[in-house]
Amino acid sequence: MNILMMVPDHLMIDRRVLQQAASLARHGHKVNLLAGFECPEEASYEERGFHVFRYKYDWDDIRLQKIRRWLPRNARVLKFVNRAYMAVAWRLFRFSPYDQFILSKGMQFPADVVHVHDLPLLRLAAELARRRDAKLVYDAHEIYHEQDCLPPRNRRRLAAQERKYIGQVDLFTTVNAPIADHFESLYGVKPLVLMNCTETPPPGFDRDSRRQLRERAGLPETARIVLFQGWISSERNLLALVNSAEYLSDGTAIVLIGYGDYEKVLREAVAGKLWEDRVRFVGKVASSEILPLTAGADLGIIPYQPIDMNHRLCSPNKFFEFVQSGVPIVAHDLVFLREMGRRYGVVSVGDLSTASGIARAIREVLDDDQCLQQMRNACRQAAMTLNWETEAKKLVEAYPRLLNGRRRTFVPDEGLFRF
Repeated sequence: MNILMMVPDHLMIDRRVLQQAASLARHGHKVNLLAGFECPEEASYEERGFHVFRYKYDWDDIRLQKIRRWLPRNARVLKFVNRAYMAVAWRLFRFSPYDQFILSKGMQFPADVVHVHDLPLLRLAAELARRRDAKLVYDAHEIYHEQDCLPPRNRRRLAAQERKYIGQVDLFTTVNAPIADHFESLYGVKPLVLMNCTETPPPGFDRDSRRQLRERAGLPETARIVLFQGWISSERNLLALVNSAEYLSDGTAIVLIGYGDYEKVLREAVAGKLWEDRVRFVGKVASSEILPLTAGADLGIIPYQPIDMNHRLCSPNKFFEFVQSGVPIVAHDLVFLREMGRRYGVVSVGDLSTASGIARAIREVLDDDQCLQQMRNACRQAAMTLNWETEAKKLVEAYPRLLNGRRRTFVPDEGLFRF
């Protein structure tokens, strides 16, 4: 079947999205992935059996372009019409110029299924599915409207959109059981759980990992590395993480793989400190290098705090990457991570809310060789289950049932304006 997949990622495309697209393509589906509508540059290319399209929004409106064709070639008239139209469009039209841009791109592709990732595009995906008489798949990577970093008005608007359109979804998926339970309490529908597992790496992927990671971090072969990898941002408790280096020995270093504007704040926090050399920033790393470099760490760390419902129930990509790389994990006591520790023994949870608490949790594992080895063995065992090959089967098996299942409830077009 023809699958139109959509995700708002305009920088790096989430691994989860790429894995889903590749798995569906391997099973004979034609997948067109529209990934980002505010990209720095437009691009289209083939990857792992599916097509990727990246777009650059030009802040125009295709409806306005049609109007301009009928206007005289007068600069003052064109300027007035442009301003007047945009003022009306952003306030009164059901679909803003940006919405219309996305819809116009989506309508260029055939679709038996519209498969949307994350809440910001759900409304437009539902409209595309309506226009194409296609089935609608909604993959919620998180409880999007429960993020405290969003302005309250945006959270309320997004929550209302999810409530409105969830009834039109034919297949609802999410990342873990606690979040699935939360969605069930909200809507009476329990999503299919597809965990954020990574694909099983090839044999020997970690053959030179220890040396490579230490070279990239500028550390000696003997250094013990506590690794954070991912987006570097303020809500991830990374300031406490880098400050925890003060309480670690000279032979242990905090290494961060990733990028983000918040890195500047972290660098300034450790600059000039006696223990500055215990914190190293590797920067952005290609997705193909993540697992080989991760495998070179002695310990992985996930210091996220339960600052909102979304964080409290999260299951970060990095958890699964640590497991597949055979790297034990220290994490704050969050719902999903606590359960993974209980079930698989791959993560030690505790209070990581302060720099001293983080350092104490690190030392408890690193200084106990027997514990560390047991956790490494547990990672290897868990990796046989916590992998994308296992999760992909659930998605691939759910797809054929889509076209044979119930038809979506028809929702009439609400018209051009919204009041």
